Amino acid sequence: MAVLLSAPVRAEPDPGGVASAWRWPRRWADQEQLLERQHDGLETLLAELLRLHGPAHPAWSAAEALAFERVCRRLIWDLRLHLRLEERWLAAQGCLCPGHRGVHRQAISDAQAALLRTVCDRQARLRWLLELQGWFSNHRHGPDATAYAIARSNASSQSVAPTR
Repeated sequence: MAVLLSAPVRAEPDPGGVASAWRWPRRWADQEQLLERQHDGLETLLAELLRLHGPAHPAWSAAEALAFERVCRRLIWDLRLHLRLEERWLAAQGCLCPGHRGVHRQAISDAQAALLRTVCDRQARLRWLLELQGWFSNHRHGPDATAYAIARSNASSQSVAPTR
């Protein structure tokens, strides 16, 4: 059975705290770095799923089919969590527009529907994964890149703003 290599990207352990404590970044520069690592992890997971659903990969056993179904569900879960975190941090920087949030909600809704629609249909699942990969890449390098640049600008102007 194939093993999927990517694991969810989380915050870093708190170096000064308890070993089980996690430290969420507070500055936009650190938040952006975590969000980009999550983007990379999601892209890696998508690429692996595409490879496994592709015609070059041999037929699956029942156990493999079940495992790949679970990984597709995890992909949607991880994507949903990433988008929520991204929205929270972009909103905190004053650069999350309602349209961006709406696109995220629509993408998750479409992905959940497609996941259910493509159960037990490897070719349909492959087509959906390709569509999701295209959306994700276009969104990452379009609306996300724009919002991140605005957040970066807002964060740098906040750090140099005079205090009264």
